[in-house]
Amino acid sequence: MISVLTTLILDNLSPFTPNIIECLDKLQIKYICKKYYDNIDNIRYDNVILSGRKKSNKESNVVNSKIIQNCFIYDIPLLGICYGAQIIALALGGTIYEMDHHILGTVTLTISKTNPLTVDKKSINVYESHRYCIFRLPIDFDSFASSKFCKHEIFYHKIKRIFGTQFHPEKSGHDGIKLLSNFLKLH
Repeated sequence: MISVLTTLILDNLSPFTPNIIECLDKLQIKYICKKYYDNIDNIRYDNVILSGRKKSNKESNVVNSKIIQNCFIYDIPLLGICYGAQIIALALGGTIYEMDHHILGTVTLTISKTNPLTVDKKSINVYESHRYCIFRLPIDFDSFASSKFCKHEIFYHKIKRIFGTQFHPEKSGHDGIKLLSNFLKLH
């Protein structure tokens, strides 16, 4: 069992949020799952996972941006999944772009650097479902995984414990659950 007090799962109405919950249950992680429109101001959390989303919503952008800023200021470990990664990039000064087509299915990522999420792996197979990719990373961020579709499949802040995955680790089998486990061990 990983010793984390409470993980906040911010559900941006992703159809895959139940898969995140299933993974955390498997890992025996204590969590609170709140929808982006719930009141989360008084919740104490030690890690945050931002889910993907089904469609664009300005209110979710505002709520997610506030949480991202809070995690950045107070050095709370943060993992953004798909839309969660994109909003991290946008909230901290990066950019995204719309692709020509929707990416859907299993994709192989090339791991370019040693990192705490994919320890000692050269490649991993992941599940993707998105139409946007991170184009330019914010200042003090770097990327350590890419695919034939996206240059920044996994990115991180060079000092803070902030990570983004363009893909869905909660739908990526063993490689995905291992990535989630490694993230939740960061203190």
